[in-house]
Amino acid sequence: MHYLIRTLIAATSLALLASCASTGENPEENAQDATAQAQGVEQQPAGQAEAYSYPYGQAPSGYDAYDTSGGGAPAAEYAGGGQPGKGSAGGSMVSADRIVYFEYDSANIRAESRPVIEANARSLAGNTRAVTQLEGHTDERGSREYNIALGERRANAVRQVMVAMGVSPQQVRVMSYGEERPASGGQDEQSYALNRRVEIVY
Repeated sequence: MHYLIRTLIAATSLALLASCASTGENPEENAQDATAQAQGVEQQPAGQAEAYSYPYGQAPSGYDAYDTSGGGAPAAEYAGGGQPGKGSAGGSMVSADRIVYFEYDSANIRAESRPVIEANARSLAGNTRAVTQLEGHTDERGSREYNIALGERRANAVRQVMVAMGVSPQQVRVMSYGEERPASGGQDEQSYALNRRVEIVY
């Protein structure tokens, strides 16, 4: 009986290692995560705001992936450069020509934002190996859950315009930070307007 149990444990361990090897996961990290979950501890990397991500299918392995932390992303090549705009708290600086602003409690694309989306969509359609991440943000009003969903709707609205202009869906990933990464820390309408945005990150 003990031999059978040991054999089952060994077979399960080998199957787990094989699946981790094929997916690139780290079994030690998985074991730590499982231990933390069993103890009811929420795991989050230090210094990072929580994010809610919908990848819409991972980009094929032939696509280039770009570092969104601000290190070496060829933003000027794809988005025409531009002056640095307001950056996310804890995030990278984003050019003004890669920020789409929204009205209060709305995910509708404003007429003045269309040129920004169209310029980035043309750049992406012209370079099918480029991948972008659309990061949705909100002001601080409303619940955290509502703002996560609103940031996602805003990012999806930008994504729909890009896909309609010929950008491959595999080139565009969507993420929502909700109110977690404000561009401005003020509590006035001007600050709120800066925080209601989607950043197009390469």
